Amino acid sequence: MTTENDTTARYSQYDPVKVNLLKVMSKSILLGMSIAFNILALYQQLFHQYYKLNIYFLFLTTFHIFEFVNTVSFNTTEVDDDSFILEDNDMHAITFLSIMEHILHIWCYNYFSSVLSVLGLILALSGQIIRSISMYTAQESFNHYIQRDHKVENHVLVTHGVYKYIRHPSYFGFFWWFIGLQLYLNNIAVFIGGGYILWKFFKVRIEFEEGFLVKFFGQEYIKYKRHTRTFMMI
Repeated sequence: MTTENDTTARYSQYDPVKVNLLKVMSKSILLGMSIAFNILALYQQLFHQYYKLNIYFLFLTTFHIFEFVNTVSFNTTEVDDDSFILEDNDMHAITFLSIMEHILHIWCYNYFSSVLSVLGLILALSGQIIRSISMYTAQESFNHYIQRDHKVENHVLVTHGVYKYIRHPSYFGFFWWFIGLQLYLNNIAVFIGGGYILWKFFKVRIEFEEGFLVKFFGQEYIKYKRHTRTFMMI
């Protein structure tokens, strides 16, 4: 149970040097406007034919907001002005391709599988929830960047909660969130191509990161790894 002293201690570790408040404000306004516009567009049926893109943008915007809020809330020492994860050019490229494929799908076929769409929404929502839960569970042990140095005071091996059942649950959440959104849009090309690129990225990242985790925690991590799975075919 978190006490008032724990909360005070956590926020006292906030490092203002790493946070450009103008950038945080600008990104917050941009994300807020995106949510407001897409909700209004859905309500007013402004883009009836493209309503799936409005929902896609709501999921996308919510993801970026939660990345920042969760980092501020659970790992204050590591928060910076890009904790939104809004400056990833590869992610922007995939987003652009997702939009283009969906629009082409509408122009050329205008047929969408309701089964795939429902399955996609379930996967995307589940992925977002699991990623947020993993950040909450790991607290200060979670970081957007691979830790190459072992900070004994706040970097511990988390094996309870969602980590008891899934190894690297934050990666798991993001991976299936992405897959879910592509299924929702019925984007076959980005689903296959983007899914493979993301899988390959996580495969390399996990293998690299686990080298450090074995170095930090030794047999404890090896035993944990032996009894858990990533559920990403890695």
